[in-house]
Amino acid sequence: MSVVGIDVGRSQHVAAVCRDQAQEAERGVLRVASGREGFDQLDAWMARQGEVALVVMESSGHYWMPLASHLWARGQSVAVVNPLRAKYFAKSRLQRTKSDPADARMLAVLGMSTQPTPREPLAGGELREASRFVMTLVQEQAKVCQRLQRLIDLGFPELGDVFEDPGCASALAVLRVAPTAAAVRRKRAASLAAAKAPGGRRSLGARKAAELKALAERSVAPPELEEQVAFEISVLIGQYDLLESQIKGAEARLASLLDDDVARRLQSIPGVGPATAATLMAEIGDIWRFDDVDQLLAYAGVHPREASSGQKGSNPETSWHMAKSGNAHLRTAVYRMALVGTQHNPVIAAHYRRKREAGKSKMNALGHCMSKSLSLVWGVWRNGQPFDPSYRA
Repeated sequence: MSVVGIDVGRSQHVAAVCRDQAQEAERGVLRVASGREGFDQLDAWMARQGEVALVVMESSGHYWMPLASHLWARGQSVAVVNPLRAKYFAKSRLQRTKSDPADARMLAVLGMSTQPTPREPLAGGELREASRFVMTLVQEQAKVCQRLQRLIDLGFPELGDVFEDPGCASALAVLRVAPTAAAVRRKRAASLAAAKAPGGRRSLGARKAAELKALAERSVAPPELEEQVAFEISVLIGQYDLLESQIKGAEARLASLLDDDVARRLQSIPGVGPATAATLMAEIGDIWRFDDVDQLLAYAGVHPREASSGQKGSNPETSWHMAKSGNAHLRTAVYRMALVGTQHNPVIAAHYRRKREAGKSKMNALGHCMSKSLSLVWGVWRNGQPFDPSYRA
């Protein structure tokens, strides 16, 4: 029985073989291109190695996907391991050389000595790709909102006195017709009152329009920047609207991939929409591979990590931190779930209040809510029942 380790690259893959319980891989390696010709060369080389029980590669980047899919389609067992696992395995062997051949040999030995479980490499890959794409678009839109906030501070800083969130739909409706304080002063009150978001039903209204006019008259916005700020705001709002339409299309595509009972149960949790449910399903994968909820928390990196050696342990409140060492995509989804849950999920909202009353900071309390949110996901998914806020009672 042999194990093949493959160090995957953008244009070249390097393969090495470890045979029959050997402690070291063979020195000779195979270098192949990452295209069809290289795949054919790899197939021929592996056929000459006898029985290959397992192929091991790292899940870094995305270059492993075509190769793993090719090998799995040929009936070859493939184990895609976490790069951290490979890194610490190499350290445990005191490996100092860092090169493609050395990494391929190390992966072959890792496969022989630890026997990682082979799984279909791209199982759930379409859902994972779709959910990450939606999250990427949402993050890009958030960056646009941050740039808009800076321009609002320069063009109409008093806008925040009317709208708690200057990036909300009503505030953006105002900025579309009057992007600066000077533009608001020039605009008729009736035109401001009629402003509404694209596709929206409610207009701004006469009261808020009058309030904006009064604030614009006393605005401290520098007039020297008025024209440039107005131009930049109009460009950014165009980007925002484009991303909004792209997000809706991507979420509709994502929703079409979620037609199963698990997705419906997860979306019964307040704060979990199609994008969040898809991310939870894609990043967690098989929930039954975790023996308990603590393993799931550790996988997401939302479990507490103690750093209390020496002077660090003098304050128990600050000696524990969120580990943040797990799946970053899953952690982002859980953060959004907790943030929305503090307003709309009675279980999360109550948990947040308890932590704040105990003296925790806002971010510390939100971190506890992230753990609580993932525990709710665990319960709903494993129990096979929709979310029930009175389940404990």
